[in-house]
Amino acid sequence: MNKKKYFSFHYLSSNKLHQINFSLLNVATFLTVFLMLFIGINYYLSVEFSSNYYKGKIEETNQKYSDVSEELLNKVSELEKDLALLEEKDSEIRTYAALPPLDDNIKKMGTGGSDIEEINDENSSTILDKLKNTIDSLSYTVNSQKNSYNTIFNKIKSNEKMYRHVPSIMPVESAYLGSTYGYRTDPIDGKRRMHRGQDFAVNLNTPVIAAGDGVVTKAQYDSGWGRYVKVDHGYGYETIYAHLYKINVKKGQKVKRGDVLGKSGNSGRAAGFHLHYEVHKNKKVEDPKKYFFIGYIK
Repeated sequence: MNKKKYFSFHYLSSNKLHQINFSLLNVATFLTVFLMLFIGINYYLSVEFSSNYYKGKIEETNQKYSDVSEELLNKVSELEKDLALLEEKDSEIRTYAALPPLDDNIKKMGTGGSDIEEINDENSSTILDKLKNTIDSLSYTVNSQKNSYNTIFNKIKSNEKMYRHVPSIMPVESAYLGSTYGYRTDPIDGKRRMHRGQDFAVNLNTPVIAAGDGVVTKAQYDSGWGRYVKVDHGYGYETIYAHLYKINVKKGQKVKRGDVLGKSGNSGRAAGFHLHYEVHKNKKVEDPKKYFFIGYIK
């Protein structure tokens, strides 16, 4: 018979010698269990560490992505505002150039918009998709505006003489717009009625200039307008400059854009020093604001 091999462990307790015997099988089982526990614990710790590490990295990346996305969205929003102003100016210049406004269907094709608060709550793929769509929309709008400006430029270049006559600048410089075109409460009698022009609050003796080339058709006094000048610019355009303190031109005199017609005052039916300015097109009164542009167009 084979004898089992044992490992003995001796220890002293209470002045007695004790002996514990371990068989080879016991030792092997213990080592196996210990090794398995060691491997298992190490595997668990490594998985847990890796999970936390990559989770932290993902959160860090997501935060960076969120910051970049928010910055891009803010820039896109600013671009949309700038384009809205360009579209407004485009409409004004088309009025000046006697061109029809851009078709609403064409404008809608370039309308996307970016709701920043809505996008910030969505996942990454959705944000990217919306950013792409918004950028595509902005690109379309920019190209539409470029084509529009080319159309306007070619139209103006083809008839520069006519456009020198269009009333396209403000009749006074550095003035405060006190009353706009449209219905208002009359400052003298308090009644609500249509105001057919714009009132610029200015100091006494402020130079009043012609908004375009033309011929003076009236330079006289009226009980309502006081001293006023009327200029026929041709091509259906006429302008009126009222409540003047002094008139510097005569009926029949030719004037160029920027020439001084007179000095501002409060003559006639006026509540204070100001210039009343009107624009007529084909005998109909129009809002002068549609014809204001920065600087002089020569």
